[in-house]
Amino acid sequence: MIKQLITIFFLVTGSVITAQAQYSEFDGNPAASQFTLSSDGNTLQIGGRISGYYENRFLKNDTNYQKRSHNGWAVKDFDLDILGKTSNKFVYEFHASLIDLVTAAATGNTAAPQNSGIKSAYIQYKGFPVKIKFGYDKLPYSQGSMSDVWGTPFWSHANLYGGDLFSRRDFGLTLNYRFLNDRFNAYAGAYSGMGENFFEYGNDASGRFEYVGRIEYAYPAKMKYNIIDEENSSVPVFRVAANARYADKTQPKGSSIYVDAPDAPGAYGIKIIDGKKLGYGADAIVKYKGFSVTAEVHYMKLNPTNITDGLYNGTDVTKNNKVVNSGGFCLGGNYNWEKKHSAFSVMYEEINANDLYVGIQDWLYMAYAYKFSGFNSVAKIEYYIPVTEDKVQAPLHYTGQLRIGYQIVF
Repeated sequence: MIKQLITIFFLVTGSVITAQAQYSEFDGNPAASQFTLSSDGNTLQIGGRISGYYENRFLKNDTNYQKRSHNGWAVKDFDLDILGKTSNKFVYEFHASLIDLVTAAATGNTAAPQNSGIKSAYIQYKGFPVKIKFGYDKLPYSQGSMSDVWGTPFWSHANLYGGDLFSRRDFGLTLNYRFLNDRFNAYAGAYSGMGENFFEYGNDASGRFEYVGRIEYAYPAKMKYNIIDEENSSVPVFRVAANARYADKTQPKGSSIYVDAPDAPGAYGIKIIDGKKLGYGADAIVKYKGFSVTAEVHYMKLNPTNITDGLYNGTDVTKNNKVVNSGGFCLGGNYNWEKKHSAFSVMYEEINANDLYVGIQDWLYMAYAYKFSGFNSVAKIEYYIPVTEDKVQAPLHYTGQLRIGYQIVF
């Protein structure tokens, strides 16, 4: 009865409501949407995502630490996504994680990088050869970061591009130019540089932007940002890309990013620094008959202004040359077994967050998904282990982690 009333309402107002799952190509990324409203060339799609899992961490044999607070149920997603397209070639999106907004309000932390409360809030104009986007959204940097994790068997992004080393989202202006039937794609943008902390703190005292650029080429056809070959490509298809980002956040006298925005630098203190930061990297993906292989590498050169900055780890300038290096790589392999409604993934990554500290991290991820209705209704299981632990910068209390849960996208 309620559905019939809603349908009648939109018919009366000159709109049409469609109640079946479909995909939007508004911004090059597939976005599931249950309801589509259209009228006179204007389109509005409303969708969302709900997911949760059971998590278990296998603790080390350490009598000083036996907290099992990570063992139990966890809510991953409770999202609402609104996408719109107007007849005069404007596109807009508002995507919010309701559970993360509630959690942030309760804990006082509004900018967890992997669980950002606001995920998208922008407008885009597509009437020119160069698309213009203004607002808050994913940055055009890193294939893994730009890909939606819900479209994979994994429950979270890799540590390399998950938000600890560099921001995944920010507020600013993005230009996008495509040609050769969208096989060549170029991005350039200027952003606040505060990343996921923009809504928490606004602009920093330096008053300078972070600049991000990316170029990519796909062949023989354009590719979406999904790592699973759900199309079971009949011929090999690939994409290669390079990207870079730069920010000079040297703080004026009397200001400190570490005081004004204490959580903005992130877990390793390198997402935003008092000084200059240059990051660059490359990534690639190949898909063929259900198989896909991904690879990406990132490097960051940091120049903290103050020689006593903690990033220098107390080393003398003759040793550090006023430079801190950070980066890593990530390799992945996937298989989509469509006949069995299954997808398998394995991933390996290595990170060196600061070359002036002794220690690196190596992680191995393994995941499986049983798809009842693609990734719109799917059961997922993920297991990952720290092959090499960075005991100095990121000491761990566990030897492995298991997550089993269910996801619905509507």
